[in-house]
Amino acid sequence: MNLFLRLVLMCFVFVSAAAGLFFSRSADAIPVFARKYQTACQTCHWATFPALNSFGRAFKDNGYRFPDDDEVYVKEPPVAFGGEGWKKMFPQSIWPSTMTSVPPIALQIESNFLVNPKNNKGKTAFDGIGAVELLMGGTLGESFSWFGAAPIFENEGSARGSETHVERLYVVYSPTLFEKKGLVNVEFGRFEPRATPRSQHLSIIGTSRYLFSTWSTPPASNYTTFFPYQNGVELFGGKNGPKGNGGLTWAAGVVNGERSGDAFNPDDLDLTSGSGDFLDDESPFDMNNSKDYYARISYKIGGMGVLGGGTVEESQKATENWQDNSLTLSGFFYRGNAGFFNEPGVEATWHPSGNNFWRYGAEADFYWWNFNLFMAATYFRDNTSSDVTIDGESGSNFDADLYTAELRWVALPWIIPAVRFENMTPSYDVGDIDSFSAYSTDITVVIRANVKFTVGAAFADGNAPAMIDDETYQMGVKIGL
Repeated sequence: MNLFLRLVLMCFVFVSAAAGLFFSRSADAIPVFARKYQTACQTCHWATFPALNSFGRAFKDNGYRFPDDDEVYVKEPPVAFGGEGWKKMFPQSIWPSTMTSVPPIALQIESNFLVNPKNNKGKTAFDGIGAVELLMGGTLGESFSWFGAAPIFENEGSARGSETHVERLYVVYSPTLFEKKGLVNVEFGRFEPRATPRSQHLSIIGTSRYLFSTWSTPPASNYTTFFPYQNGVELFGGKNGPKGNGGLTWAAGVVNGERSGDAFNPDDLDLTSGSGDFLDDESPFDMNNSKDYYARISYKIGGMGVLGGGTVEESQKATENWQDNSLTLSGFFYRGNAGFFNEPGVEATWHPSGNNFWRYGAEADFYWWNFNLFMAATYFRDNTSSDVTIDGESGSNFDADLYTAELRWVALPWIIPAVRFENMTPSYDVGDIDSFSAYSTDITVVIRANVKFTVGAAFADGNAPAMIDDETYQMGVKIGL
């Protein structure tokens, strides 16, 4: 089936399903921050959740507060821990704080139907309830805020799929400097580093994940640093540009790197497959003593100021709040250390450190009218401290260049198509993988402000390795409660 016929089939399924779902019953509840401010999801989201518009990014970078006069827009008065008079008595008293009076939790529920015509074990799958995620967040007084995400069910076809775990949970300290918040912030806990070219957690294409978040470099088999989380501390901030438009944002962090739960127990290695049991996930120590570090800098030309601009009323308008004619240019690097196998799949010896790697690149994020075009060049550079042998050949350099382009379009306020193109060109001393391309597309129908239906597909060309699905179709519903 050629690509044109595939897209025609997708559109037919999309129209049929959307017609049945558009008049379905609306979910009544809305997530945490929308409840706190009693505002629409679209105030912060770019056409559809989880993507953020300019106001949403400023809200996040201001410690999950409205950029200006936050207290004016809070509709649910916070619970006070101490009175204002305590501030005058400090340090002879405890500095007062507040906590939101509304429950600081929300749920995200996902259900999907999948088709993979090339899967010999089963070509279709309906996951029922595919995932349930607990989302948490709020502010603590004037300067602290927090956010968390804990999947409480993930349908992976096994009992392990229902395990509850904390994916992200972090605290942000946002002091007021020069009568402004957001200039400098401190984030610590478990989070997605801002070095990532584009956050997977904010992607509206659900059929596939970004390759820069999922590509694993053999023989290191190290995760690619960006997704889903890291443990550490990060400094970030920003400053509006001339006349309050655009501006500069920056971030730098030090993180644990390879997580303790990813460390192999050498006594349990399976030498035929190059795998083995993991060390105790509850251990606070990872397999090596090094720590990873990274930095990112961006400059936005035009559009809303990076720390907010205009008025909240403008951001709450019913339509076109996704429009923000602007261009953001960014650069980043990530430096880390990981373990590696010197002979994957043979008489493997696991080295707990010695794979010194870099991830760096440049990005352009362009918004015009109802369109958003994102482009990134990401470079993977892995160098092992000793040669790796695969099929009789040895070498120590494992490099790859990745180019990403993604186009999103608000066709109507409730219909958002998106398409993504990725090209990966590995250049390994041994075990070469041919250059390949991957394609993903989704159409999102926003049934209600917090309910959306998606239909999409993902393809890869014939050179793609086995780890990349070469043909998958997906329909799904996602609800935020």
